[in-house]
Amino acid sequence: MGIARQVRPLDRPPQRWSPRSVRPYASVESAFSSEFIPPVTNIPYAELTVGVVRETYPHERRVALTPQNAALLLKKGFKRVLVERGAGAEAQFPDQAYAKVGATLTDNKNVWAESDILLKVRSPRADGAISELDLLKEGGVLISMSIKDENVVAKLGLRHNTSFAMDMIPRISRAQVFDALRYI
Repeated sequence: MGIARQVRPLDRPPQRWSPRSVRPYASVESAFSSEFIPPVTNIPYAELTVGVVRETYPHERRVALTPQNAALLLKKGFKRVLVERGAGAEAQFPDQAYAKVGATLTDNKNVWAESDILLKVRSPRADGAISELDLLKEGGVLISMSIKDENVVAKLGLRHNTSFAMDMIPRISRAQVFDALRYI
């Protein structure tokens, strides 16, 4: 079983490893200051829940996780994979396919509230009757496409959420045929 870990900032020179030399950095600026930074807690995969919600943007047919990949996450040791009912329907993945591999089918609010890591194709919506940002678990991780709205980014920061933009992660040429950007 793996453990989620923090990686040193890229502008920091490599250090010889010892238990005393590992120090988490909240930001590049704080890496060089003398302010106290609370330690980073490593959380084993066996305690993490991954969630997948149905996309709310009009005409969006993709889903962030296929049943095959849900099975892989469970095999790797994640505690649970929560999938909103109907999340994969537009992408031709019925609920039964997710249930067959061991994913837990539930409603929208449970997926947002109980997921430590939430997977979405598009960024969360802040408009409409219910803001998806308000449903996101405080301190959780969001993996989706880029968030273009600065207010959304600020709100994620205030709630201590971590966000990864899949379209901003560097990729190699031969992997581009499998890439989400190929379908934008």
